[in-house]
Amino acid sequence: MNRRKVEAYIREHQDHVAIAKLKRNIPLTDRDLSALEEMLFSAAEIESRQRFEEVFGQTKSLKLLILEIVGLDPAGIRVAARQAAKQAFACYLQGTNFSANQIRFIENIIDFPAKNGVIEPGALSGPPFTDNHAEGLDGRFNY
Repeated sequence: MNRRKVEAYIREHQDHVAIAKLKRNIPLTDRDLSALEEMLFSAAEIESRQRFEEVFGQTKSLKLLILEIVGLDPAGIRVAARQAAKQAFACYLQGTNFSANQIRFIENIIDFPAKNGVIEPGALSGPPFTDNHAEGLDGRFNY
């Protein structure tokens, strides 16, 4: 087994349900992940999990490795996640009574990880979340 054979095998199986979900930034269920591992580690091109890990190492998750092989880099993954979150938020907003400032606050929450990778809870009490209200989250929503 070599890296090129494995990469070719994964690209040839991009229609596998788990790989298709990963490409669309849809979370994998435990069942999806099990099916993906079974497909990969039982393939003649890959030989076994142990051999796979010898070639690719164990530093990256299987999900991230597959995304890189099919052409999605971490920045692309963040962009896809942002787009999926914006679509979900747009659907959620239908029939709600959020103010423009509340909507902008949530949009900042969606945008922040796409630019910075992650959002730590403490970040919610600083810019850009406090740009329109000094109290950030607490100032935008009544509990």
